[in-house]
Amino acid sequence: MPQRIVTLVDLQIQNILSVTQALNLVGARVIVARDAAAIAQADLLVLPGVGSFAEASRRLFQSGLAEVIQHHALERQRPVVGFCLGMQLLGDSSQEHGEHPGLGLIPGQVVRLREKLPDHRVPNVGWRTVHLNEYSTAVLPAVLDGANFYHVHSYHFEVKSPSHCIGTSRFADENIASIVARGRVLGTQFHPEKSQEPGLDLLHALVCHFR
Repeated sequence: MPQRIVTLVDLQIQNILSVTQALNLVGARVIVARDAAAIAQADLLVLPGVGSFAEASRRLFQSGLAEVIQHHALERQRPVVGFCLGMQLLGDSSQEHGEHPGLGLIPGQVVRLREKLPDHRVPNVGWRTVHLNEYSTAVLPAVLDGANFYHVHSYHFEVKSPSHCIGTSRFADENIASIVARGRVLGTQFHPEKSQEPGLDLLHALVCHFR
């Protein structure tokens, strides 16, 4: 199989080195894109992210990258993947420090986790077991069901349609979305690049089979 080219969207507020290294490990060739022209003809587009939704949203829309990513997913029907903040940016909006627009690729809103002291503090940091549901089988290998992935987040994605949540983890007394998907758009709340073997297995599945 030819080496797959993966284009990383760099908003210059993320540390993309670890994502690049992990994608290299599963056989991808990574191109880092910082402007609209560089991603216009991408195949698999990856939006990694850490930090503020508000700042990431501002950079996406002011730079013109948001429109290009939307065109990539909706008009060209090419795959888009988001990790952590990148996953949250796939939604309609976020309540983090005000109301800020997302890319609108998966219907839903990003809201703050409901803290339940003393055991469930915000941010939610650490290894969490992710359970896949019946909607996941066409996208991810069943072996990932019940695997542990590394999460770091204070907000979570509330999808409008249950069919768009394909993997959940537990926080306090509720299941929250850890993997969302709609067509050729997919996001993980956790960091695959920090999740050791399960994370590499997930990245390998996306690089080799998510088309």
